[in-house]
Amino acid sequence: MKKAAKDTSCNDLSLEAGGGERKTQIRLKSLLDIRRFMARVLNDLDSDKTTESKARTLGYLCSVLRDVIKDSDLETRVKKLESEMEKNEP
Repeated sequence: MKKAAKDTSCNDLSLEAGGGERKTQIRLKSLLDIRRFMARVLNDLDSDKTTESKARTLGYLCSVLRDVIKDSDLETRVKKLESEMEKNEP
């Protein structure tokens, strides 16, 4: 007896924030990425694809990540300015 091949169509793979297994990891490198991800989480919560507890946890973690990204960007800008100031000193 043959086993049926597993359906791997796009309809079977949920790439939503809380909607099951993902084919790839989520990449959140910018504030725009976080905004898009949180919009998906909100939509998943609204359509009952994720739990309130998971949505709350993801929201908190995104908030922490947002602060890290902002601080990292600020640190990079400050280092660049300091470097430019050192070059211009007599």
